[in-house]
Amino acid sequence: MDLTTTYLGMELRTPLVPSASPLSDEISNIRRMEDEGAAAIVLHSLFEEQLGLEEEELQFHLMQGSESFAEALSYFPEPPDFSTGPEEYLNHIFKAKHEVDIPVIASLNG
Repeated sequence: MDLTTTYLGMELRTPLVPSASPLSDEISNIRRMEDEGAAAIVLHSLFEEQLGLEEEELQFHLMQGSESFAEALSYFPEPPDFSTGPEEYLNHIFKAKHEVDIPVIASLNG
């Protein structure tokens, strides 16, 4: 039986496309969903609010105590040296795409 369908301009072998869920957080789960017949995977959403909050929280912790001693400002690297929010999400997409042969669909909510 041919279950081929088109979704978002992509031709898929089946209409099975697991939506965004905690299952897509682990690469092994994504691989398992592909093995069980998923034709594409939708990753969990990355929210605009999440990006701002992570950035503010990181900045708070990096600057905490910096007013105590002049040399305290050099204790930590500058924030751009850290990988947060979008970088982690892009790395997850990259890893997922290299582990499976089905489309990996990112979900951005801004």
